[in-house]
Amino acid sequence: MTTPEEVDAWRDAAVAYIAETEAAADELWQAMARWAPRRRLARTLPGAGARRARRRRSAEEAYATRMAAAAAAYRPVLEQIEARTAIVREEERVARERAAAREKADRAVRYAVFQEWKKRQAAAAQAADLRLLAWEFDADVLRVMVHDVASHTQSPLNALELAKILVVLHGRGCSRVAWEPAARRRVEETAGAGTFPGWWRDLLCATVNARARHAAEQEIVATAERVGGALLAAGNPGMETYSAGSSEFVTGWPVVLDWPERLPPLAVTPPPLPWADPADRWRLRSYGGRPSDRSTLTLTVGGWPPDSVRFAELGTETVYQSFTRQRWRTVAPALFARILLDDTMAHRGPGYPKEFTLRIAEHADPRQFVPFVSALAGTVITALLDVACRNDTPL
Repeated sequence: MTTPEEVDAWRDAAVAYIAETEAAADELWQAMARWAPRRRLARTLPGAGARRARRRRSAEEAYATRMAAAAAAYRPVLEQIEARTAIVREEERVARERAAAREKADRAVRYAVFQEWKKRQAAAAQAADLRLLAWEFDADVLRVMVHDVASHTQSPLNALELAKILVVLHGRGCSRVAWEPAARRRVEETAGAGTFPGWWRDLLCATVNARARHAAEQEIVATAERVGGALLAAGNPGMETYSAGSSEFVTGWPVVLDWPERLPPLAVTPPPLPWADPADRWRLRSYGGRPSDRSTLTLTVGGWPPDSVRFAELGTETVYQSFTRQRWRTVAPALFARILLDDTMAHRGPGYPKEFTLRIAEHADPRQFVPFVSALAGTVITALLDVACRNDTPL
């Protein structure tokens, strides 16, 4: 390790070397300057050229001798600096190689964990798709057993269908579900030993969340069509034209979205991806915080098919990769609702051309996910109802 005393000594040696070389160069320059006024006169005198050549050679030899002495005096210091620099560079190279080796080993561990996670997910999905279950509803209990052709007249179900049935029956007084041991064993044969409690819990949560998201989408669509149809039947009161350039315009009613200041947060744990620090590169789209402004959202009626209800928003497109222009983009209410409530998590790792995606609904707690989706959909529904109210249109 270099000490401050060594650095000071190296700096002093460098300053002395530079000062000596500058003094030698200045001495040579002064000698050359003294000869310049005499050159024209000396050309007419016999032997003047030879004398001038001797003086020049003498001055250049003195300059070379002085520079060599300065270099010789500085050479031990320079060699010491170069040796110390070589040591530091070698240490840095070794450190880089060790860091690269550690990162490679860590990446291998993370990749193994990720592959194991994918294997568990695939096994869980395969177990949920096995069509071998039957069910009976007794009082407030849903009983699940292995399907037997001799005993059950109904077709065998898979666990996904069974979870949907349970969600529906929950609103009719079903308070719990009881799996027979044989049915549990059949699930664990595919999902893995001891995985049944977590597997069934996750499947139920995903079913509840997906059902809530779908219901919210349907409510947005129904409200948009109801409000649009009422405005059309009333003669389009309050309809205005909104332009974006000379040839871009849309007619309709502005939909003013008043997003909640703070939506209930979603606590979703991302899977163990094989890339370093993956959490900060997840894109949560509509669920990543406060939704986008959507200040130009407009409800329109018309187009094709005739008198259809659509949403329009002002966007920007690039033309011929040279300039941008604003354009109105219209979408059907169903597509608007699907985009708004899109719960896709996306992540692209370094060197991977494709994104790794999953659905938040499959990993979130329904106690958080359902209120979050309801808040998003409720804001749009309230804004649509306000459109009808502002234009005195009964629904």
